[in-house]
Amino acid sequence: MKKTLALVLSLVMLLTAATAMAATEINYWSVFTGGDGAVMQGMVDAFNASQDEVIVNHTPMTADDLYQKIPLTVQTGTGIPDVCVVHIERIPNFVDQELLYSYDLDLVAEAGIKQENYNQAAWVKSTIDDEQYGIPLDVHGYITYINKDLFDQYGLNEILADGYITFDEVKWAGDKAKEQGFTGKTFDLGWMRAQMLGYYAQLADGHKLTDDGVAPALDREAMKKAMETMKELYEQGYTTTKTDDYSSMFYGGELLIWSEGIWMKAAAVDAGVNFEMYPAVCFDPATCKEWMSSHNFVQFADEERTEEEDLAVAKFVNFMGENSLVWAKDAGQVPAHVSLNEVAEFASMPQAFLADPAREDELAIYYYLHWGLFDTAFSRIGWDFVDGTIEIDAAIDQVLQEVADAIAAQ
Repeated sequence: MKKTLALVLSLVMLLTAATAMAATEINYWSVFTGGDGAVMQGMVDAFNASQDEVIVNHTPMTADDLYQKIPLTVQTGTGIPDVCVVHIERIPNFVDQELLYSYDLDLVAEAGIKQENYNQAAWVKSTIDDEQYGIPLDVHGYITYINKDLFDQYGLNEILADGYITFDEVKWAGDKAKEQGFTGKTFDLGWMRAQMLGYYAQLADGHKLTDDGVAPALDREAMKKAMETMKELYEQGYTTTKTDDYSSMFYGGELLIWSEGIWMKAAAVDAGVNFEMYPAVCFDPATCKEWMSSHNFVQFADEERTEEEDLAVAKFVNFMGENSLVWAKDAGQVPAHVSLNEVAEFASMPQAFLADPAREDELAIYYYLHWGLFDTAFSRIGWDFVDGTIEIDAAIDQVLQEVADAIAAQ
């Protein structure tokens, strides 16, 4: 009996080893290190458990670390990941540096990946010269939360009837609440870059950051109007200050309208806030847009990667798209795979409106070769223009000059 049991165990071990040897192993790097990192690891574990053909090894790291590490990794040809998640704005520069391979669309189609299966606002932004360099996992961006209890208490719900909140309605809501004794703030100065690029996109045709694809260029009148609008709200007392902890104010019932990322949904839930989500505050509902980004699966250049490994990557990426409900539920994101639009649980989530194909024009995903340089220069301004620390025209000039100088220095 003992010999029989030993023989059976030996056979099981041999079969397990054979299966492991037959599986294609791929290395995956991601920019998910917080709570979303745990969610992502769970998705990877689910994929590994779902089949025995591919084994994925997940290495999360901060976005800054990944973007610094990748060029040297590709240059040395050592330790290049088989697949990686990056922000979509980074793709044009990676392509320009010849760091990325484009996808073989016939090959990935064998695994079920087709353009029509994805959010088109995200898919087309990683199509360069008719080559596909990214496959979107999600879209995510800066939208509007309202404290529903405060809106009920002060009778503010009429501004929500059309599903949009305008800057004029922000003032109306603040005034009406204040008349009834509300002592908090109406609106926040949040993450300046994301917040302002959403407002700029509503006013600037094509939300341009360049005219020729290289040199920085802004629609000055559009940016000035967006900045002047925020400066006016600040001066009239509707907004938080530059140093306020606006998130805590929202959680504590001291802020009516919170401009924030969809990824903060879990924090609002944990804080016990009765909230609803809406598009970014807008000048006109007809031209409403919000700053959006997208996490994209890409493959960095690696001459040693085999077609077998490419197909394994495609199977993994397709699984992640088709099984991304947990990414919406636990990470607060909007999956890019359109199959999620048919899932009732997702449709009931507050961020689900961003997945509506009819609203794809509202998603302002920026595309600029030197996005990283622009991001740094624009973010450096912060909210200094609202209190006159820097004049608006000077702020715009500073951004353009800093980007131009950084390009020249490369």
